[in-house]
Amino acid sequence: MAATPVMQLPVISECAAEGCAYNQEHTCHAVAITVGDVSNPTCDTFVSADMEGGEPSVTGRVGACKMADCRHNSSLECHAPSISVGYEQEQVDCLTYARA
Repeated sequence: MAATPVMQLPVISECAAEGCAYNQEHTCHAVAITVGDVSNPTCDTFVSADMEGGEPSVTGRVGACKMADCRHNSSLECHAPSISVGYEQEQVDCLTYARA
């Protein structure tokens, strides 16, 4: 039986959400984030906290994306090579989101 190819999760190349516990020096250290709430490409993993979160040796990746109307989305999985996360009108969004 042939092995099913494993999809590489897109890396978060930059995160400008400095108030997020997972962000250290513009690098996301959450193992994987979830993007979107169906109508907005928000970073659902964003958390404002005094403590540092995530794994320092890991650069975050996109685990799931609920933005079905994004051109990078297929079956609720992001297929962009990488994404950027930052502020869009005072909310933390996936800045790579592009309506299909």
